[in-house]
Amino acid sequence: MWFITLIFSTLAGVGFIAAAMSTQWRFVPEPRRKAAVLSEWPWFVKGFVLPLILWALMNIGLSQTLQPFMPNIQAAQNAGRSWTPAFLRAMSSGIFIVSTYWAAVTMSIVLFQTWRKIEGETRDDFRSLCLTSLCAMTLPVIGLFWIAGWPVLGLAAIAILLPIVGYGPTLLHKVMAPPMYSSAIAKMKFGKYAAAEQEIIKQLEGREHDFEGWLMLATLYAEQFNDLPGAEEIIMELCDQPAITPPQMSVALHKLADWYLKIGANPDAAARALLVIVNRLPSSHLARMAEARRFQLPRSVAEMKEQKHAHKIALPSLNDDFEKTDETPPSEAERKEATERAKQLSIILTDYPNDTAARERLARLFTEKLSRADLGIGQVELLLQIQNPPGGKRAEWLGLLAAWKLRHRHDKNGAREILERIVREFPDTPHAFAAQRRLGLMEVDARIAAVPPRPKIIIRRD
Repeated sequence: MWFITLIFSTLAGVGFIAAAMSTQWRFVPEPRRKAAVLSEWPWFVKGFVLPLILWALMNIGLSQTLQPFMPNIQAAQNAGRSWTPAFLRAMSSGIFIVSTYWAAVTMSIVLFQTWRKIEGETRDDFRSLCLTSLCAMTLPVIGLFWIAGWPVLGLAAIAILLPIVGYGPTLLHKVMAPPMYSSAIAKMKFGKYAAAEQEIIKQLEGREHDFEGWLMLATLYAEQFNDLPGAEEIIMELCDQPAITPPQMSVALHKLADWYLKIGANPDAAARALLVIVNRLPSSHLARMAEARRFQLPRSVAEMKEQKHAHKIALPSLNDDFEKTDETPPSEAERKEATERAKQLSIILTDYPNDTAARERLARLFTEKLSRADLGIGQVELLLQIQNPPGGKRAEWLGLLAAWKLRHRHDKNGAREILERIVREFPDTPHAFAAQRRLGLMEVDARIAAVPPRPKIIIRRD
């Protein structure tokens, strides 16, 4: 009989311990569950293992002065009978009592910590669950305590706490319906922007951390109300939310940079928004993307305005760089403007020497506006030293270099070598076809120049 009692008490103790650990697992957010359960082991040793060892030592009888605590064990030892069955029965009771008390205390601690963290409607629902469980289990607990007394006090407490443990996580981890912004979108389509703003705010009251809603509100402020400071404030508050993910933060700040470029014409503010990504997400691919975009932003309002103007795109097969002979010299105002622009581009290239677009613009300014072909050719030669330039750019730069050498330096041999290099390194490309055509024209010109002039025949009349 004592063997069955021991097995039952051991299994019951394991069940109570598992219930306490399960409480910790269910009430802790998923990312922290494993760490929370592992953190309970010191308390398990102090609250369960040590008391059980102390109970065993108290009932062994260490000496004549330290007799066993339980009278039946002491009587068996004094009579010289086997006291093992009595000791195991005492240990069965000890396992049951210690495990129930430890589980009840552990559950109470977890529930109390949960109570302190929650607030609002969830706190009210949790309190209602606790009161309901207390009222429903009061009479059964009183009856159990009346029958068995103090040894079942832990079991009585577990009986009250189990309904809370069972239904509590459902209250804490409610699956809330996502906000519906269809009404706000419809109002925006009809031009009712103020009403759309109120509708978005109304939806956000139920989901304060909804990324889509806050981004929609910021978009409304920026694009419809033309309130960029208000939009920036919303975006920065959104980025400060603990639940925001790195990709969401990147999307929001890139949006803010777009608004400052397109609406505010403020490249400095756009660069500042991208710098937030670099600072908050260091060493990530999102930070590298933001840094790359910040590198490509215009450095001033004047540069941004210039980028907005349509630029001529030179088609290799129709490129007229070689045909430009009698160009109208730039006016004094154009020369002054080109000089200022060249200074700005030089400053940019000092900070960002690999900015190919800025260096190409500087080369064209030197050659076409400031009559400094030597400096322009030098800039193109620097471009050709860049490793892995954008597709097709190297052939385009070589064609530009050949045209300027022919037009401004009258270096036919140097131009021919560069054109032959284009044909050799970039075969079957539009650049190669244009270079081949130019080589053919140069060959025809050379043949014409080699033909001796016809002698002049003078007919005299007598």
